[in-house]
Amino acid sequence: MKNLLSLIFLVLISGPCFGQDRGGSMTAFDVVEQIKANLTCSWADQTVDTFKAGDPEGEVTGVACTFMATVEVLKKAAELGCNLVITHEPTYYNHFDNKDLLEGDPVYAAKQAIIDENKLVVFRFHDHWHRTTPDGIYVGMVDRLQWDSYLVEGEKNIFDFSGYKLLDVTTHMKQLFPDAIIRVIGDPMLVVKRAAFSAGAPGSASHIRLLQQEDINLVVIGEAPEWESLAYVRDASQAGLPKAMIILGHAVSEEAGMEYCAQWMASFIDEVPVQFIESGDPFHQ
Repeated sequence: MKNLLSLIFLVLISGPCFGQDRGGSMTAFDVVEQIKANLTCSWADQTVDTFKAGDPEGEVTGVACTFMATVEVLKKAAELGCNLVITHEPTYYNHFDNKDLLEGDPVYAAKQAIIDENKLVVFRFHDHWHRTTPDGIYVGMVDRLQWDSYLVEGEKNIFDFSGYKLLDVTTHMKQLFPDAIIRVIGDPMLVVKRAAFSAGAPGSASHIRLLQQEDINLVVIGEAPEWESLAYVRDASQAGLPKAMIILGHAVSEEAGMEYCAQWMASFIDEVPVQFIESGDPFHQ
């Protein structure tokens, strides 16, 4: 009788009615559903935020957040026991992860082999991480840039830098990102009024619209074609107009936002470990 009662007790405490903890058992699909539930924006039908590789119904052993699911990131995730990779940018070299160009390609084959051999699942988290309020990439990057105290009230990416020169801001950037190749356009002695931060690659028109605002004379960007907004700033400087630009590179301008993503996810996912894996700046000197 005693053994029977003990068995009944064990069945009861292990049942689903005893809270959310399922002993670490959850699928990749479950993780994404939790992500959706914790966003402030609705989930769009048309989005690049979809599973790119692996079985969404497979059990998750750990989650790795990263800016880009590179070969090295995938290897590191497997080493750490993280079989679900949440990546901000594409896995297969184009915005929609279309593989038509990659049929028979050795680079694709090598990358896919790592995914298959380690039973990894890759999910892209781009559109909705930007659309949620506040924008997750900007939250992480503003903290990384140490610009919180300069943020203009009511803005997410405009900073009051009165009293600082372009050289001061550039020096700060090089100290924060010592391994990055940071490029600068404009007079180093330019006195900065307000600066705008533009993560990633929202398009040159976005950069130009920011610089057309009279009180903004510095924009810090991820990337853009050199013949578009970069040329606009160079012409402004050569014409004696007080405008400048700092180009960090796409990865450097967003990666801290995915480090914050790991922290954010860990705040509501406790069934499995969640961690950040740096993909890093692709360039070197």
